[in-house]
Amino acid sequence: MIIFDLIAVIVSLLLAYFIRNHLLIVLFPSIIADKLLAHTFELFWWYPLAFIVSLAYEKLYHRRLPFWIEVQWIFKAGTLTLFISIVLLYFVGIGDEISRSLVILTWLFAMLALPIFRFYGKKLLLKLNIWSRPIIIIGNNDTIPLINDAFKREATMGYRVVGCINSTKKPASGQSISCLGPIEDAVSIVKSSGVEDLVIADPNLLAAEQVELANTLQPLVKYITLVPDLFGLSLSGIEAAYLFEEQIVMLQIKNRLRSRISSSFKRAFDVIISLLISLLALPIMLLIAVMIRIDSPGPAFYISKRIGRGGSEFNCIKFRTMYINADKILEDFLTANKKAFYEWENYNKLISDDPRVTHIGRVLRRLSLDELPQLINILKGEMSLVGPRPYLPREKEQMGSYAYDILVGKPGLAGLWQASGRNKLSFESRLKLDSWYMKNWSVWLDIVLLLKTSRVVIKRDGAY
Repeated sequence: MIIFDLIAVIVSLLLAYFIRNHLLIVLFPSIIADKLLAHTFELFWWYPLAFIVSLAYEKLYHRRLPFWIEVQWIFKAGTLTLFISIVLLYFVGIGDEISRSLVILTWLFAMLALPIFRFYGKKLLLKLNIWSRPIIIIGNNDTIPLINDAFKREATMGYRVVGCINSTKKPASGQSISCLGPIEDAVSIVKSSGVEDLVIADPNLLAAEQVELANTLQPLVKYITLVPDLFGLSLSGIEAAYLFEEQIVMLQIKNRLRSRISSSFKRAFDVIISLLISLLALPIMLLIAVMIRIDSPGPAFYISKRIGRGGSEFNCIKFRTMYINADKILEDFLTANKKAFYEWENYNKLISDDPRVTHIGRVLRRLSLDELPQLINILKGEMSLVGPRPYLPREKEQMGSYAYDILVGKPGLAGLWQASGRNKLSFESRLKLDSWYMKNWSVWLDIVLLLKTSRVVIKRDGAY
């Protein structure tokens, strides 16, 4: 991994040198060309090593993390490197000889290159059977496939499930994971397997039983990962504290959305990004408005009431994708089509076929361009770039207790519900995802969801 990281930073440095000396110098004539590349490396040889030290400081050479969490730690390590490097350049007295733009460009490119090189580097190491680590899951019929699917999805973590120890008296048949035996034989199974990693995820066990099991197995392996039965609990901002004499572990949960600094940062992020997108998308939006008016009678925009922060209603703006008599068309269609009636009851949408949608409307929905006018709602402060789905007033009763979590924040143009399946999800599933997002909000989560949503939109997954 150190080799991959060194290559990534050196490539970033070369790219930064090229951009600065061949592009920026043309755009900004006042910039003076750097000295020869060899001279730059002679003065700046320690910069790639500084990255390695920072990555090691963040424990990124022995921790196995999911991709996006690893990217977050890489960003922290890289920013630490940038700060230390700028201080060293001026402290040592070579700040005038090394371009500041070169330092910043190298950092910027490294933030892109390091995750990519690490991702494909791990893929290569997995093929060579170097990065792979065997692991056993201790759980029940529900948690074992859940953990196994997570390891499959996050393949670059390198965990290869070699079997499971099932506490359920009747293990589920047809599982793809080999059951190595009952939980009563856990010690002998782990000893004979030779594995060094275990996951204990069994809510069927009492707390005292989990502690005893972990303490018994800990001397036999290097790492034990405990998955407590706290599904649905806020994960963002959790900090562990200890009372040594009482042997108590305490989890402190911080509500980041109650922080004025966090909410102000989120608002600034929304305004800046929305303005940039609006400027770039304005010609496209004008063209879409004209095409809608040509395609069918009626206005170019569709304005509907949606539930906003605190339960207050606002006018949500979208491009019109339906005929102006859509309600009558829907009523007649649901009466004549039982399958469509079931879809409407389950998803609050029509998935297979929606006769209300116009020709241009189908194209806009497939490309998710119908939601572009919601940038106006974001700039007005009624919506956010990332947040829960904008629910209809008639859906408020269906939201049930989820409303207490969801309505704490503003609805979003993008969100966890889009990145996780969009219209393929049931109404109940969307509520759970939106509730989870509000409990776990962070700036980094918003950035990840924007990137994931962009990928889903490009691939047109779950768009109807």
